Amino acid sequence: MGLDAARLPREKRVVAKIVPDTWPLPPEIRSKIGTRVGRQRLLSHQGQHLLILHQLPKPHVRERHAAVFWREPSGHWRCFPGRDDPSTLRELVEKLADAVDELDDDVERASSSSDYLEILRVARPLERYARNLHLVVAQLRDALPDDGDVLAVRDRAYEIERVIESIAEDADNGMQHTIARHTEEQARLATRIAKETHRLNLLAAFALPITAVGSVLGMNLTSGLEALPEPTSFWLIVGLSLGIGLFIRGLVRTDA
Repeated sequence: MGLDAARLPREKRVVAKIVPDTWPLPPEIRSKIGTRVGRQRLLSHQGQHLLILHQLPKPHVRERHAAVFWREPSGHWRCFPGRDDPSTLRELVEKLADAVDELDDDVERASSSSDYLEILRVARPLERYARNLHLVVAQLRDALPDDGDVLAVRDRAYEIERVIESIAEDADNGMQHTIARHTEEQARLATRIAKETHRLNLLAAFALPITAVGSVLGMNLTSGLEALPEPTSFWLIVGLSLGIGLFIRGLVRTDA
């Protein structure tokens, strides 16, 4: 109860933002306007047409603000916000077109799945917005078949709807392709690591008995190298060890 009371003043302000009180709308239309913006829709009564649209949605913002257009039977337009002219409706559609063009550029620059995911987070709301905007303007076009301004806006809204749908599809395909490519690379890398690990295990298994016996019994045997000068024997053993190590490394990397 306390929460509803606290929100009541805010709801009253929202009503004022949807349709100005100074507009002499017929009661049949005004009674259908709720306390919130709601979905985009067309309200008509005896030649009066009220478009309740949304302003361009902002990324990651769920709240929607109204853009209202009232066409009187005389052909006069009233718009809120904006000028009382059909161009205000066209400007609303062109703002959507600019946002779609910018999103298209983002798709061209995207290179990772996170880039495509961010694009989809913006594209999906724009796609729904464009679809509903076109639907409402198309309804107005059916009600006003002789209005050239409405026809132009309807056709432009349809064009933008097709473009944003294509962009969203391209972004989704790009993300799926990127994920699949990374998954394939990881699978290939995992297979390579498994093969190399297997070879190292074989080498360890081969050397383990000799190492264990040498550690337990010791290997202080006469080899004949004792007669060589001390620096010569040392570097000879080091070089021979490095050569054997490189040879074994080559064997391990075979078929890698």
